[in-house]
Amino acid sequence: MQDIYQTFEFYKIIETVSEYNKTALGKVYNQDLKMLPDIETVENALLDLAEINSLIIRFGRLPIANSANALLLIEMAKKTALLTPRDLHLIAEDVLTIAKISAFFKKIGVTYKRIAHLTAGFIDLSNLEKEIHRVITNALTLADNATPELRQIRQKLKKAEHHLQAKIATLAVTYAKYLNDDNFTIRDGHFVLPVKTVEKNRVNGIVYDVSDSGNTTFIEPLEIVQLNNEITTLKVQENDEIRKILKALTALVLLQEDEIITNNKIIALLDFLSAKALYAQKIDGVIATCSRQQLIDLKLARHPLIETDKVVTNSFYLDEKAPIIVISGPNAGGKTVALKTVGLLTLMHQAGLAIPAQKGVIGYFKNIYIDIGDNQSLSDNLSTFSAHVSQIGHILRRVGSKDLVLLDELGTGTDPRAGEALAIAIAKHLQAKQPLSLISSHFGALKEYAFLSKNIVNASMIFDEQHLRPTYRFKQGVPGISYALEVAARYGLDERIIAEAETFLTNHHQNESGKLLDILQQKIEEVDRLQTTLTKQKSELAHREKQLSSAEDLFTTRRKNLLKDVKVEKAEMIATTKQEISDIIAKMHRSNLRVHEVIKLKKDLEKLEEKAEEEIFDDDIILDDYVLIPSMNISGRVARIKGEKAYIIADGGLAFDVSKNKLKKIKAPKIKRAKVKQTNYDLAINTEVGIELNLIGMRVEEARSALIKYLDNCRLKNLKQVRIIHGFGSGALRTSVRDYLKTQKDLTYRAGGEYEGGGGATVIMFDQ
Repeated sequence: MQDIYQTFEFYKIIETVSEYNKTALGKVYNQDLKMLPDIETVENALLDLAEINSLIIRFGRLPIANSANALLLIEMAKKTALLTPRDLHLIAEDVLTIAKISAFFKKIGVTYKRIAHLTAGFIDLSNLEKEIHRVITNALTLADNATPELRQIRQKLKKAEHHLQAKIATLAVTYAKYLNDDNFTIRDGHFVLPVKTVEKNRVNGIVYDVSDSGNTTFIEPLEIVQLNNEITTLKVQENDEIRKILKALTALVLLQEDEIITNNKIIALLDFLSAKALYAQKIDGVIATCSRQQLIDLKLARHPLIETDKVVTNSFYLDEKAPIIVISGPNAGGKTVALKTVGLLTLMHQAGLAIPAQKGVIGYFKNIYIDIGDNQSLSDNLSTFSAHVSQIGHILRRVGSKDLVLLDELGTGTDPRAGEALAIAIAKHLQAKQPLSLISSHFGALKEYAFLSKNIVNASMIFDEQHLRPTYRFKQGVPGISYALEVAARYGLDERIIAEAETFLTNHHQNESGKLLDILQQKIEEVDRLQTTLTKQKSELAHREKQLSSAEDLFTTRRKNLLKDVKVEKAEMIATTKQEISDIIAKMHRSNLRVHEVIKLKKDLEKLEEKAEEEIFDDDIILDDYVLIPSMNISGRVARIKGEKAYIIADGGLAFDVSKNKLKKIKAPKIKRAKVKQTNYDLAINTEVGIELNLIGMRVEEARSALIKYLDNCRLKNLKQVRIIHGFGSGALRTSVRDYLKTQKDLTYRAGGEYEGGGGATVIMFDQ
């Protein structure tokens, strides 16, 4: 049987996925990727993939560090009872990785149920990690304080080495004239002097080495032999102690081997899922939906091993009602790539991977049977045709309704008529067995048989007739043409040979059904083009209609909201304004108001009148009419009319200038008027006010009170400029006057001019 993993080059997919692995065991899981045994397993694998993919897109990769295969480390520990510092460090690093993963999920604050179920299996081994890292340093050596014995040995060793270095330095000076180099060196763990070979007898000691040139002899002087031996002994003791410590740690690891392996497997599974998710993002893939029916529905599928700037997307559809597709078309037109695309994407899906497509719905297939490519076998003495027939024979004996069959160039390699008959017979057999099947072929009779069959669909690889080149576009529902003579002409075959072939084809081999099939294909293609144009136009019209409808809905909604907002705001403004007017009127009727306070309230009232709702009336207002000012909810009688303005005396005694079109004529109330008490405001209106005030001779407080009253009266009379005479004197009156004027916002002032009293007077200008 032909190996689908090899033929589809599935190993290349695995290699790409494995590039994203961080853990040794995760890479092993990826390298073992195969079709999963049942649809439930496929569904669970894809659900896990969907969840980890969503997590990575939203929050980034899980904090998984490089992790060793703990199974191998434990096996080594059992065999040797001794793990290296690096092995122990890797085991401890898994514990730290688990802590980082836990912190990651705590930080994002989002629960992914399937991943949470997986990470719930982590076992706390923090005590083991702390003990390992207490003993093993970041440099993967043993810490001096690993044990008291090791600390004592290293202290002695350090002292001895220091003594030895001092001694050898002294000897280097003593024997300097016999040496080739001023510095001592080390040979076989011993400190030695580089002595000139001709002078070697001048230095008593042990020869350890001779240079390649023979000019230098490395001698350990007798004076340091004892020290070197002492250091050697201490190093042996150090190694023995280190071995003892590592054995103790290894034993501790073996006591918790199951927990270590469990944690290591969970980290590897997370790494395995993460690698698959990152690969899905690399290929811009989708996680296909699992169907319980025998179905392949691929939209805009791409072959993942073809470069993205060269690959052509195609859509494929097979189901139980039409389980067989016969693909025809020109040579090198993409038929084999189409078969491999469907087969490889189905294999990827059933291995729990995302697929490069816009959308995918795929059923579960127990087996994927293929006969693709040249199966000629020299060792078995099989020709191409024999190899194909042998392969197809194996398939037909085993195939069932839950399988997928892909046959490339069915019936080729032998007599065309016999091959054509054999292809039709095989198609009939597959109809009876009912697997989903894709068959590529050039045989016209097979295309005709497919056309007449209810459950076989013709398809073609579209050929660019104008430029005589393949487009690699798959078209379902339309049989293809081989374009053999056209392609031959394009590649330079003699025109006379092409003409002869066309004549022969017309006279001998093209029967009426073949001609009709070609005509029908052309008609179908023409209808398809018209249908495509119509669909495009219909889509554009629907899009425009949707845009118009959306715009109309948006306009209506905005209009309603605007009217509602205006109505609410208007009601609130009127209510607020009326309340403020009522408050001001109530204040104005208080008898203890000062004149300037009355003026301020009147101005506030006029501002509120302007702020209130502008409602226009067309009543014919004449002198002595009783009217209502709706914007202020005040009624009164018209005392004077000047142009479009009416002077209204309100019931409360206040007077207003109001536009006539803001007045509404109403019936006067039939009540006996009570005598209205004259207010400070009315008194002020009738007061005579001069254009200057003389304060000379007054005390400061008395002058200030007179100034305040005078300024209020000036405002009531709308005077533009007045003069205050305060004289020179001590300057107290002038200071008091100007300090007060500084607090008034509606006026400015200056010192008197040459003919206005100079510094003994202050001229005031009111803002208009």
